[in-house]
This record gives sequence, C-alpha cells and structure tokens, in this order.
Amino acid sequence: MNHLKHRVISAVCSITLLSGTFSLPVFAADANSSENTEAISQTSETAAPTDTTTAQSSDPASTDTTSGTPPTDPNAPPESYNWEVQSDSWASWPKGPQVAAETAILMDVDSGEILYAKGIDEKRYPASTTKIMTAWLAIENSNLSDQITFSTDAVYSIEPGSTHIGIKPGEILTMEQSLYAVLLASANEVSNGVAEYVGGGSISAFVDKMNERAASLGCNNTHFMNPSGLHDDNHYTTARDLATIARSAFQNKIFRKIIGTEYYIEPKTNLTDEERWLNNHNKMLLSGEKHYDGCLGGKTGYTTTAGNTLVTFAERDNMRLVCVVLADTLRFQYSDTASLFDYGFGNFHKEVITENQPETTVQLLPADAFSLKMTTPEFLSCVENGNCVTLPNDVSLDSVTYETRVEGDSVFTDCLFNNQILMTKQVKILPSKSIQKSFKAMNQKKTSKSKKAKKRHH
Repeated sequence: MNHLKHRVISAVCSITLLSGTFSLPVFAADANSSENTEAISQTSETAAPTDTTTAQSSDPASTDTTSGTPPTDPNAPPESYNWEVQSDSWASWPKGPQVAAETAILMDVDSGEILYAKGIDEKRYPASTTKIMTAWLAIENSNLSDQITFSTDAVYSIEPGSTHIGIKPGEILTMEQSLYAVLLASANEVSNGVAEYVGGGSISAFVDKMNERAASLGCNNTHFMNPSGLHDDNHYTTARDLATIARSAFQNKIFRKIIGTEYYIEPKTNLTDEERWLNNHNKMLLSGEKHYDGCLGGKTGYTTTAGNTLVTFAERDNMRLVCVVLADTLRFQYSDTASLFDYGFGNFHKEVITENQPETTVQLLPADAFSLKMTTPEFLSCVENGNCVTLPNDVSLDSVTYETRVEGDSVFTDCLFNNQILMTKQVKILPSKSIQKSFKAMNQKKTSKSKKAKKRHH
C-alpha cells in the first residue's frame, strides 16, 4: 500500500514538472511579444490601410448608427473636386476635367496662353515648387563651376525632418551639383547654400531678388520668404503666377536639362567619402505607373499646410505645356496632372500667326505716323511670346481678332477669340540706323530752331 502511494506521488510530481517544462516556451514568447507586436505594427502602417478599409466597410458596426451617416470613402476625391472650373465658362471653349486640386492651370509654355483655369488667381502655398525660382535665378547669376561652401546657418536653419541630402557645414559643392540637389532631391539646406552664394552671403538678399523677378513677370499675387518653400504665412503664390514663373524658367536650356534629368550622382566631396544618388521626385518623368509620355520634367512640393503641389512640363506634337496643381492630395496630384495634359493635347492645336497679323499704325512723336509690320526692314524686332496661338481643334485662325497698342519701346498685340484674350505678343522695336539718322536730324532741326528763338528773344 505504501509502495502504491509512493508511485502515485511520483507520477503527480512528474506531471507537474512536465507541465512546467512545456509552459516555458509560452512564457518566453510573452517576454518577446512586445518586440513582435512592434514589428507587426510597423508593417501594418505601410501595408494595412487597404485591409483596414475593407474590414471597416464590411463591418455593419462601422456605420455611425446614431447619426445615420455612412463612413467616408478614403478613395473619394475631396470636396474641391466639384469646385468651379473658370475656363468652362469661356464661349466655345472645350469643357475641362474636374480635378481634386483646389487650384489648377494648364498653360502653353511658348505663348503663355491659358488652356484650363480653376481658381488660378487664388493664393496658395507653393511648398518646394518655390525651388523653380531659386534654381532659375542661381543659373542666371552664377557659373556652373562656381564652388559653394555651405555655412552652418545654411545647413541647420531648416526645419527638423524636412528634406535634405546630409550636407555638412564646410562641405563644398559646385553650383551645378547644387542645382541638381535643389531640383531633383529638393534639398532644403542646399537651397539655402545656393541663396547665400548668389545673395552675396545673405539669404534675405536672394529672397529680395526672387520677389523682384516675380514682380517683373507681373506675378503680383506672389511673395517669397525663403528659397526652399518651407511654410511661412507670407510665402504664397497662385496657379497663374507659378505657371508664369515656370514657363519663363523653362526657356533656359540649363534649367530644362536639370529638371528633365531622372537621376544624378553627386561625387565625393571634401567632407563626404561616398557618392550621393539623387532621384527626380516627379514620378511622371520616371518609368512606372505614374509615367506620362512626353513628360519633360517638373517639381514636386509638400507641406502639411500647403498640401501637395506639383509643376510638370510635357510636350506632344510640337506643343509644350506646363501644368500646375496647388493644394492637391498625394492620391490625386498625378492623375489630376495627367487629366489636364490629356485635355490640352487632345483638344487644342497650334497656329502660326506671323503672316496673319494686321499692319499696325504707330505714332512715334515727333515723327509722323508710319506703318509698322514685324517684317518691316526698317526695324529689328524681338518677339517675346512667340508667333503661335493655341486654339481649340474646331476653331480656325480666321476666328482670331487682334488689338494692338504701343507701350514704351514695345508693340503689344492681343490675340482674341470670342472677346477672350488668348495671348499677348510683345515685340520690342529697335530702330535701324536710317531711322536713327532721321531722329537725329529732327533733333538737330529742333536745336537750330531753339537757337534762333533765343536770338529773337534777346
């Protein structure tokens, strides 16, 4: 009997010990569970939104039964998608697409003609599309081989977490390398360094140049506070102004080359032993689902206040267009831009207007009135907005009317369709030697008369 008791007790102890042994892995798993959960949650942040959305939409409990309002579809466009499109009210003009961007414009690069308009004069924040002006001014006021030594202020005065390429104080880049960093990688510290260099050591002096250039282009609803586009309440533009700045910058071949480059390799520097690979942030230029045939490059931008901003250039059938979308969303900025390009290339054609421009009578006092044509041999002319007009596909050049005026040393010709100004052509007039001789003779004659009058007075 006692022997049996000992056996039972031994069996119970063995079971207890075995149970404890088998439970150890469970306790070990619990000890690591927080680490595993963190890994799972990180994966979920990038991959789970679709799954979460599906689960919510299929769960009846996800509907707010107290208010009776169904959950918002995260794939639906914002309210701004239904906002008014100004160009839809233009007589005999092709109806444009609805876009999610709060403001948007499609402009002919060569003539400045507006093909699509949505809130184009409403002020918005440009974010990093500001760097179009920064790079353009730098190109015009420096040599590509110039060397920029980055100051501590240029490197560390940017917002924490904002876009940069890890430049160190005292590091040296050429202007060319810096421009690729500004336009492709949207590097904020490089934008500061470029501004300091061109501004003679002062970022604020460079910003003054930015505002002066904007004003000279007639961009009266634009004001810059920094060269990077980081948020400031007084740093703003409009779709019309930004497109005007962009098309003007695009006339520069160096700017065109850089902004249309897919990637660039920054070589080693005095402080960096590794190369830096810079990729163009505009996905319409790159291969992939966002690629757009004919894209020539562009500039992206984003801040939490500005939303997504995008400037893109494209060309098809000898027609070059620039599209600007402001206050857009990450989901819709590229599809909005593609829709506007499709609208432009699909509904418009270009016509040469040089031969059709009417003869203009110009009064240049004190000379008598005389006729002036762009082809008149007595004058050298500089055409600033080109000799083409972009028209709807079903409209011929015969439907275009012209109004001409003289301001200073220029003749301005407004090209109109249904009383809507399509574009204004500016021709700067430079008198030839024969005309200059005539003016000189007139001045001499006036001087002679003045001397005779003085003699009579005495």
